Amino acid sequence: MERCKVQGRCAPRRSAHPAAQGGDGRSTTTKSRNRRGIALAWTAIVLFVMVGMVGLSIDWGKLVWNAQQLQNAADAGALAGAQVVKDRSADPVLRTHDLAFANWADQLPVTLRTTAQPPTPFTEDDPTLDIFLGRWVRYNHTFIATLDAPNAVRAVARRNPTLGAAAPPLAMVFGPIFGTNTANAEREAVAFCADSGGSGLICLSDTAVPGLILSGTADIDVEGGGIHVNSTAASDVPSGNADGAQVSGTAQIDCGFINVVGEITPEPNSSEWEGIFLGGADDGGAGFTVTDATTNSPPQRVDDPLAAVMMNTSTPYVLPPGDHLDLGALIGDATTPGVIPTYDIPTVTSNATLPPGYYPNGISITNGVTVTLDPQGATSGIGTVFIFGGGGGQPGSLGTGLTINGGTLIGHGVTCYVTKNVATGVCGVTDWGAGAVVDLWSPGDWQSQFLTQADPSLVQGFNGIAVWQDPTMRDAKGETPQVHLNGSPGGGVHGTLYFPDPIHIFLNGDLGQMGNQILCGSATIDGKATISIDYDGRNTPGFSHRAFLVR
Repeated sequence: MERCKVQGRCAPRRSAHPAAQGGDGRSTTTKSRNRRGIALAWTAIVLFVMVGMVGLSIDWGKLVWNAQQLQNAADAGALAGAQVVKDRSADPVLRTHDLAFANWADQLPVTLRTTAQPPTPFTEDDPTLDIFLGRWVRYNHTFIATLDAPNAVRAVARRNPTLGAAAPPLAMVFGPIFGTNTANAEREAVAFCADSGGSGLICLSDTAVPGLILSGTADIDVEGGGIHVNSTAASDVPSGNADGAQVSGTAQIDCGFINVVGEITPEPNSSEWEGIFLGGADDGGAGFTVTDATTNSPPQRVDDPLAAVMMNTSTPYVLPPGDHLDLGALIGDATTPGVIPTYDIPTVTSNATLPPGYYPNGISITNGVTVTLDPQGATSGIGTVFIFGGGGGQPGSLGTGLTINGGTLIGHGVTCYVTKNVATGVCGVTDWGAGAVVDLWSPGDWQSQFLTQADPSLVQGFNGIAVWQDPTMRDAKGETPQVHLNGSPGGGVHGTLYFPDPIHIFLNGDLGQMGNQILCGSATIDGKATISIDYDGRNTPGFSHRAFLVR
């Protein structure tokens, strides 16, 4: 059957394939070309996105790496500064800067600004500072910036536009494609010094039970330093007391830290410490740190720092190995004169001025009497010593030494050394009763007050001792004479109070400033004692500085 006929011929057949000619009049070739164009556009978009993602990942990795470099620099700087923040054997700010600067980030050394920290309380987030000195408050893991007895360093490594060419923002590689050329960064670290450098009160005895007792309404302020106790005590002692230190009653403390080699009561994390530490009164809530044998990084025992320092100090006096003077070499004997004269002065009943030398019977100052110790040239830097013995009586008994009963003792540029009467063997004691007024300056402290700029070397060792008792003395029972210090306002001791182990001291009354450092075997501070120790960095214990990153 024919499909169609037109004028006798068959009409031409249409293509069976619509693609050969579209219904819209476009050819197949044109459509293919359009589809290829769309694929190219999508490919370009996908490639752009992929390049962006790869670029973003590269920039992100670079920024993370640079930020880690900043973190490493902050860690190194904080650790270096914390090693010396307590004893100030070097400038902790410069140490922090120098160690951070030894590290690089984004092809530049990490530069921390050494801007001076304000002495008054301020926020630790101050953006103008990169290096902060302060206290690490262990019980609540808080850093508080303060210049009063710091035990920690906070270092902040920053990179942002406000810091100039030394610390510009971190550069990005692919960021400029998306309109972002740089990124700001900031990393911080806090390092804490766990050693006992910077201690204004050191109780040296390993075995005293306890090594420190603080009770009653006693108030002790260690300005610029802390307290260290060597005692480990033991649970098998007759009293059953295992504490190296005890704080009780309504006693209050204002200092940077308390370190006890043994254990302390209350326990380091006890909330009772918040009532014991004055803290915020003078330094804007600077906080405190209590560590003992139960805490992480427990304190290490420290040796007598003054005994070691004195052996390296030039002095006209004979210093045998240890912690006492060679009395025989100083006073001589019947055939060989000593280097200092001997004076036999009884109880002082009227005002008197005494020269330096050896007083075998000691001195006893009564109420209303003023005794002035004349150093004869101490302002020129030549230290002078007054040696007080125990007087007459039976060997092994306790004698006068340096006794004050309501009187006044003045000595500017002197060292008072309490020992025994070599002829009778009677031990001298340091005994200041209620109402005693004491105005003493060590040779080094007296000299340094005339200088426009302090010279720390003047008060190191022997030259910085104001009062010193011989630890080798023993009474008839074989016991070491104890020291009793009481007094009234109006005086003050400037220098080191040196009562080496095993001497125990009792501190009572309104003593005011009791030196720049107290070194003793053990101590009891009780009653209504009010004591201030103005620690100035002298006589640093010899140990390896232990610093730890805590944040």
